[in-house]
Amino acid sequence: MHVKACYENVPYNATEANNVLSTLYTLYRDYYIFLDSAMNPNLEKPFTTPPVDILGGLDLISRQDYQGDFWFQNDVDLLVSKLNDAHANYLANCYRHYLFVQPFELYAPVAHSIQTVRILVDKSGQDLEDCHVLTIDGVNALDAIQSYVDLNSAISKDAGVRLNKALTAQVYDSENLRWDYLPGMFTTRATLPERQAMLYHVQCAPSPAYPDGRDLQLKADWDVYRLVSWNEFDSTESFLTQNCYKDTDPRSNEETQASALKQGRAGEKQRDTGEPKEKEKKKKKKRFAWDESLQVAVETPRLETLHPLSKLSKRQEAFDPVSRLIYNGTTTGFYQLLKRPTTGVVVIPTHSVKLDLETDVFVEGFDRLYKVGVRNVILDLTSNGGGYVNFAYDLVDWMFPVDNHSSVYLSDLRSSASAKALAQRDLAEVEYAGYFNPDSFSDPDTNEDMSKNFFLDDQLQRRVSRRLGYTPLVYMNHNLGAFELGMPWQHDPQRVVVMTDGFCGSACGMSLNRLKNTHGVKSYAFGGRVGEDLSLFSFPGASVYGLDAILNDFENLGVDPPMSRLRYKGTYRVPILEFFMEGDPVPIEFNPKYFKADFHVDYTPVTARHHEVLWEIVANNHWRAEGESGDHPSIEKPSAGR
Repeated sequence: MHVKACYENVPYNATEANNVLSTLYTLYRDYYIFLDSAMNPNLEKPFTTPPVDILGGLDLISRQDYQGDFWFQNDVDLLVSKLNDAHANYLANCYRHYLFVQPFELYAPVAHSIQTVRILVDKSGQDLEDCHVLTIDGVNALDAIQSYVDLNSAISKDAGVRLNKALTAQVYDSENLRWDYLPGMFTTRATLPERQAMLYHVQCAPSPAYPDGRDLQLKADWDVYRLVSWNEFDSTESFLTQNCYKDTDPRSNEETQASALKQGRAGEKQRDTGEPKEKEKKKKKKRFAWDESLQVAVETPRLETLHPLSKLSKRQEAFDPVSRLIYNGTTTGFYQLLKRPTTGVVVIPTHSVKLDLETDVFVEGFDRLYKVGVRNVILDLTSNGGGYVNFAYDLVDWMFPVDNHSSVYLSDLRSSASAKALAQRDLAEVEYAGYFNPDSFSDPDTNEDMSKNFFLDDQLQRRVSRRLGYTPLVYMNHNLGAFELGMPWQHDPQRVVVMTDGFCGSACGMSLNRLKNTHGVKSYAFGGRVGEDLSLFSFPGASVYGLDAILNDFENLGVDPPMSRLRYKGTYRVPILEFFMEGDPVPIEFNPKYFKADFHVDYTPVTARHHEVLWEIVANNHWRAEGESGDHPSIEKPSAGR
């Protein structure tokens, strides 16, 4: 594979490597909110993640002798991935400019209580759809997939959710109003595969074309697609300067970068509620809008390649419709079940919505559901990776209208010396407001803006093994929506159900955690490993901040930064704020009891292809028709104590 030779020929640059390690060490030491919590060795199910000493890991890498830059960058990437936190990222673009694709898309349905790996989509032309994959590279197929994704995916602390990420998923196409396939990261990768081909042992059931069935040993090469983000290069030096380094990339726009740096985070606007609070009338500074901050997982994007990828199409087969579309907005779809017309489904594929439009969409969509007779609602957040904090709270506020901070989370931040200095300067600056501006938070006792540098009131606390400085508990400033009562499902958890495949992260996780653990809404999670509990969401928020954004704050406020920028283009982020449930001293992120879904539903060959059937399964299990009794056969009973 010529790409492998290209990557491995880049020499190890000790100067750049030292800058990477020094910067990351400071970033995680001073700002990573879970620096201590991540070392917890006693996390309970559904969590399946080992403790990670991120600082110790960086120190170990600093003492390695690398033969090339690729191997160094790969080790740093894998170390950060061990945190299993999609808000903690080290993604250097340099070695992520190709897409590597296998001719098969895989899934792991359950039939007769047995889970197997099968081919969901066959692009090889060998008619292998739904054939069983027994082994991959000589290893049990399910174990091979799980081992890969446990090492390379940071989507969740739950192995079942990671397995979902490795396999082909279903994703809602808001524009075309249909469910499409999203390739799994096991067979569609943005990182270099270890070998040029994969070896599959495949067995196919008898069919009209093959009456005796088939038993095949297949070798499948990786198809390599160059991404449009690449510049041309003809040497190792031009590879680095054209595609890896920020300062030598010919596509960089210095004027645009300078403008973005100057604006920092001060240009965002607060939502106009029509009734500004007294504290907002003071206009003493431009305020950072926490409720419009974007909180999303960094995942393998649906990348654009120079040559089109072969289309990942669903098998066409006759299937009776399950629902009818009632209304659709910018992203959200509103459906009514045909066999149970009192049940509606609201598909929320993302929290990255148009904030100025989505409130009206919700009002109109739910109103139309009510007018056609819907009284019970399923909220479907399948493949929702997060989005705006504003929408996270508004979704909860729509179902359970409030007029106080009950939907907003108690939070704290790390209180390092550099964070204290940054907060002090930001508080005094009338034209700038960033994440560390104390005035962007409120006192949980008075609900008033913090008028002093509360970072100075820090306390040394031990989450697991380290005594670290944390700020007092505060609220993020947020203007809750002005939703009125009137729908039968509002304030009635018996009329609301949530469902997800466990991908629900960040802002999406903030919504589902409140719905489930504050308001008592029952939850359903799909996929994962047969017979094992599955997480409803992957991580519940923990506001994220990028390295360059932090350094922009230091530069704009004239404070000496404790670290430097990285020369490599990429995504380098950490979660800087943790959330707590009321009365619980353990951060939600490391509190497994909040994650486990009430019901776990396995995928079948039917539901893996027809997502809407899951709606009927949930409705039939949760709202029984008169005269029905007994549990639906594919749904596990609630966990003990629930």
